[in-house]
Amino acid sequence: MKKFAILGIVVPVIIAILGVGGFFIYQEMQGQHQENLKDLEKFGFAVLPNTTYTETKGALGQNQLPATFAQKKLTPTQKVIQGLMDDNEQLIEEQRQLQGEIDSLKAQVAELENYKRLNEHFAPLTIAEEIKAVEKQIKTLLIDMPDARRFNKLQVNAMSASVGNEYKKFIGNKRIILSDKEREDFIKQYMPEYAFCVGDGIEIAANSPREERAITSYFREQNDQVLTSDLKTDLETVVKPCQTALYSRLANYDKPI
Repeated sequence: MKKFAILGIVVPVIIAILGVGGFFIYQEMQGQHQENLKDLEKFGFAVLPNTTYTETKGALGQNQLPATFAQKKLTPTQKVIQGLMDDNEQLIEEQRQLQGEIDSLKAQVAELENYKRLNEHFAPLTIAEEIKAVEKQIKTLLIDMPDARRFNKLQVNAMSASVGNEYKKFIGNKRIILSDKEREDFIKQYMPEYAFCVGDGIEIAANSPREERAITSYFREQNDQVLTSDLKTDLETVVKPCQTALYSRLANYDKPI
């Protein structure tokens, strides 16, 4: 009764204040307000799935569990906001997991790079690098020997190339790999005598610096085309005794264990 009494007082007052025309405007505004509320509700339901209890796809294509906010008394707009907040939480978690995977992969890459550096440091030389080291060592030994001063630079190069060639044949036939120390001891023990023998033979076989350079290329490349037939015959004649003596000494070689 009080409610109707108050309403009976309020309505006449509104009419008195606004007049008859104002009262109808007020009624129209109230009706428009109700329509606006209905439109807002329709918008809320339009942006939500048909049922909030079905699985949906997240922003990254992941399956999302049914929304739990359907059981709450939320307005459609609040439900949309809640859904966006849930999506954001899922994206943050996925980003955290991806970052963890990235960190793990970075650690694996660093480990592999370190393993590669160690292998490259301790791995044996390639055959080309090893032969180059042999030639360098025997050349250094010859330079320090007074008896080798009778040979010119081209002859020393040819002698060193011949030593490198015989070393390559030896480790290939024996199928062995020598460490740096073992290789140095091997060259020092077996190769100077052979190098001197070859140097003396080159002085006999070669008649010019051009032929001495050709002999060096022949020892390094084992290519008969760099030698003339006469030079090849002469070289084989003087080098064969040197090889025979070397092979006889190498027959007693035992690789250190």
